[in-house]
Amino acid sequence: MVATGGTHWTVRAALLLAAGSVAAGLAGCAYPADDVGLPPAGPSARSGAAGAPLPTRDPELVAAQTRNLLNVEALLGGAPDGLLSGGSGGLGDSGGGGLSTSSIVTRAGQYKVTAACVGAPDAHLSVVQSPRQGSIQDSTLLERSLDCGDVAEALVDLVPGTVTAHLIREGAGGPGSVAVAGVRISFHEEGP
Repeated sequence: MVATGGTHWTVRAALLLAAGSVAAGLAGCAYPADDVGLPPAGPSARSGAAGAPLPTRDPELVAAQTRNLLNVEALLGGAPDGLLSGGSGGLGDSGGGGLSTSSIVTRAGQYKVTAACVGAPDAHLSVVQSPRQGSIQDSTLLERSLDCGDVAEALVDLVPGTVTAHLIREGAGGPGSVAVAGVRISFHEEGP
């Protein structure tokens, strides 16, 4: 049996059976749940209070904002050819964020910025581009006040890089406001 490798096989089989027996024996052992670390966080740990309902939005406010968004889209018209960037949404106050949209410009040239707002007396539009050649800070290309209910248009020269359009409500607004805005930036084709 030694000549055919039988002793090595027997030793290996015995070790395998012993390891299997130990594993099976340990599998039957019970360990307390607190031995494995912290228990998973339940719903009460996440919400701060057991069973506290999540806040809901006032349905009348949501309906007014939706109506105003439809009005902004109607003012802006359909998506123009050469659309680079665009968006619409709630118009916060100067301390509360407002509406912002960014995009990467790959083609240098003149671009048309179109913006509108509804639900507030006025808003402020700014268009900023990432640092240009020879500059270390962003370049503000356009600063303009908008009369809500009207469409504002302006032309800006853009170079490759990131461009951001930002609209904020001038004066009081906040989370309970129905003021909304929309902005589009599209490549401007020179007419014949």
